[in-house]
Amino acid sequence: MIPIIALSPSRLSVTGTPSKGVFVILRRLIFIALSAVIYVAPSAFAQAVRASYSGLSGQNLPFWLTYDAGLYKKYGLSTEIVLISGGLTNIQAVMANEIAFTYLGGASPIQATAQGADIVVLATAYGLMPYGMIGNKNVHTSAELKGKTFVVSRLGGIEETAARLALDRLGVGARNVSFLQAGPDPVRIAALESGSAQATMLAPPGLFAATSRGLNLLADLGALKIKYPTSVVAARRAFVAQERTVAKRFLMALVDGLHLYRQNKNLAVQVLQKYTKIANADILSQSYNYFVKNTPALPLSEAATIQAALPTDKPTNRKIEDFYDNSVLEELEREGFLKTLEK
Repeated sequence: MIPIIALSPSRLSVTGTPSKGVFVILRRLIFIALSAVIYVAPSAFAQAVRASYSGLSGQNLPFWLTYDAGLYKKYGLSTEIVLISGGLTNIQAVMANEIAFTYLGGASPIQATAQGADIVVLATAYGLMPYGMIGNKNVHTSAELKGKTFVVSRLGGIEETAARLALDRLGVGARNVSFLQAGPDPVRIAALESGSAQATMLAPPGLFAATSRGLNLLADLGALKIKYPTSVVAARRAFVAQERTVAKRFLMALVDGLHLYRQNKNLAVQVLQKYTKIANADILSQSYNYFVKNTPALPLSEAATIQAALPTDKPTNRKIEDFYDNSVLEELEREGFLKTLEK
């Protein structure tokens, strides 16, 4: 509320014209009025935005941290985040306008675009394949997996993509194993321990949790530095065109979150523990260290990384540039946004 100050007649000159003191007070009143208009608490004009994430692996940590640190609110967005398991389900929610932005593995949005969907990748927050292939205590080499059961969180999701890539590269052949949908990391680890499944793909912290329980690491895709859009931000292209300011604010928050992620390990580990429910401090620390060293300051998408997620069995005639849009991030770079975070 702007204060109202009454001026007494004594502040006027004998001629009836305002004195110098009155002008000073008027200037102050104008300044107060302008300040009241210009400064409004961020939440007063915050735009409501719903965003989703698709799993509980460590590559989601920058997204969680951005939310928990209040950075979306900092940039004028009242953001609700929801967990929606599975890449395809997230894309369906985006296409139905239930979700504005989704943070997920790149395969689903890229394959949806290849099939004609109005989806575009706006950022790639992690561009390497971080998964390890884990076998139960009776499986010591990948060659032993032929004819065995391989559990993934969701059929068609990023774990299955990683598994097929690894099995083919290792000479086992993805066609020689049976894939079974089993849910999140703890459920799949339990399936291996019970013997109902022989292998799975896990990213940290689940990867380190599994090896700490005596399960066998058969292959580490992270060590191979395989380019892959493991964590991307996707949205409807039409939405971005109509609400570019919202998209820019969303990405400003994410870039700020990536900066905080690299600068504050203690906070990042606390957030990782909150979402994964893992209490082991060593596993949480290892997971942070695993991801942070390959996490970019500015999450630009690279053509080669996006290309890695295109389906090889269904060629597309679309140009690679149709699948991603770096223009908002490039605008932030030109404006010197990263430099403001370093001050």
